[in-house]
Amino acid sequence: MILRRVFTLFLCAVLLVYIFIGPSLLEQMKSNYKKSLEPVHKKTQWTGVITLWDYPHLNIGGATHFGRIKNSIRQFEKQNPGVYIELHELDRLEGPSFMKAAAKIGANPDIAPVGSDFFYMSGGYLEELDSFIGLEDRADFIGSILDTAAYNGKLYGIPWMMTGYTMLLNTDMFSERNVSLPENGEWTYEQFTEALKQLTYDTNGRGGPDVFGFNSFIGPGYYGIFGILMSDGAQIIDEETGRYIFNTPEALSGLVKLCNLKHRYGVAHPNFGIMDKNQAWSTFLNGETAVYIGEARTVPFLRNSQAGSGISFIPAMFPAGKSDIPLSVGLSVCSYAVFRQKDEGKRKVCMDFIKYITSEESQADLVDLGYFPVRKSGKHLYENDKEMYTIQQNLYFAEPLPKVDNWDEIDLILQTKIKEAIEGSLSPEQALKEAERLIQGLGSRR
Repeated sequence: MILRRVFTLFLCAVLLVYIFIGPSLLEQMKSNYKKSLEPVHKKTQWTGVITLWDYPHLNIGGATHFGRIKNSIRQFEKQNPGVYIELHELDRLEGPSFMKAAAKIGANPDIAPVGSDFFYMSGGYLEELDSFIGLEDRADFIGSILDTAAYNGKLYGIPWMMTGYTMLLNTDMFSERNVSLPENGEWTYEQFTEALKQLTYDTNGRGGPDVFGFNSFIGPGYYGIFGILMSDGAQIIDEETGRYIFNTPEALSGLVKLCNLKHRYGVAHPNFGIMDKNQAWSTFLNGETAVYIGEARTVPFLRNSQAGSGISFIPAMFPAGKSDIPLSVGLSVCSYAVFRQKDEGKRKVCMDFIKYITSEESQADLVDLGYFPVRKSGKHLYENDKEMYTIQQNLYFAEPLPKVDNWDEIDLILQTKIKEAIEGSLSPEQALKEAERLIQGLGSRR
């Protein structure tokens, strides 16, 4: 009986305790459950503002925007509370000069897409990334893509995308003139010129052609015609010494081939070498030109314009010369880099961010921008897109620009002299000699 009373009193005491503290316990349990459903954030040791300078990208719909990078910034900030990425939007034309000037006076950002730019790698402006990139991540990059962001055996950038140049062929014009398309997109220079002769003709009976086999644009920073210029094995810069060597028999042969399209065979548009890029592109869109050399990412934009232009096209390789390889020059790789940092914690967060925006997952974004993957895990991105997949395979034959810190000056001189040879004001021999004389005066440096 006594035991029963004691047990009853005990139960009453437990009930009273539950009445007074039970609600708070339930509330605590509810709070803990809610927290368990929230995403786990990495604990960030460093907090503060990181500055990012970047360029806009034109998507295949025609809109220029920073949507991709802004979305990445929001996600990264959410995962790293207390870290803020401040984006400065650069102009495509003036941005490169602005960036270099800022770097020279120490007013550079923390992060920028300059990791494959020799000026920054060789100038000591960037952080070395080797210790931040694991072996598994390195192994995911295609071929020698990482080499474009390396200098003296050290890595200074993480590649995100690549692009280059391609030949575009108007298949309707080939069919109408009963001209065979190059088998598997491959042809020699002789086959190329024979096709162009048949594709150059008169439609209005005025005694001269008004439709031409070939056209492209020539100018600094644009390397479409270099696929022909370099087809016999020429080099612009000696890889061992960094010397300018584009005045060899192979270089002369390549320039003669290019000039012959206009002056010997008459298959190039009469304003080839004179037109600006938009004018040259218009000749292809308007059916005045059957074969055009343009930027590789042009294909999705051309598709969008098909309703107005009605063009059926395929990409093709550059005509092979004495080297027997359909080479092209001007493989462009966008790599993000971190400028020199004093704070170790900030350096680590900067590295984390560029790894985030260049990750395997980021490759899927390239389809909307007309760019090509740099990772093996993204190689099948265009597997169901015949034209883009063909160009992607052709880009494996493309070479990056030479690694010299005064390439902009070399490029300006060389392209100017090439234009003068195409226009006919200089012979190919004179053009190469004058270019060599002026460029040697620059004293090119590695």
